[in-house]
Amino acid sequence: MKLTIEHDDGKTEVFQDITDLYIATRQTKPMSGRGGLAFTWETTSHSWGGNLRELLKEVRQSVVELEDILREFTHGGSS
Repeated sequence: MKLTIEHDDGKTEVFQDITDLYIATRQTKPMSGRGGLAFTWETTSHSWGGNLRELLKEVRQSVVELEDILREFTHGGSS
C-alpha cells in the first residue's frame, strides 16, 4: 500500500510499502439549527492491516477510544 499525505502548504509526502495503517481524526464541525456559534467534535478512525489479528486489535482499540469520547461527551469529562 502507498500513502500520500498533503500538508496545508501543498507539499506532499509519500510512504511506500506500508503493510499496516491506522488513522484517527478529530475535527470540529459547526452545528446546524443553533442561533449562535456552536461546534461539535467529529471523530473518525480507519484501520488497514495485512494481518487479521492486528486488524482486530486496532478495531478493539478504536471502540475503546470511541467509548471514552462518548463517556466524556455525556458526562462532561472523564470519571
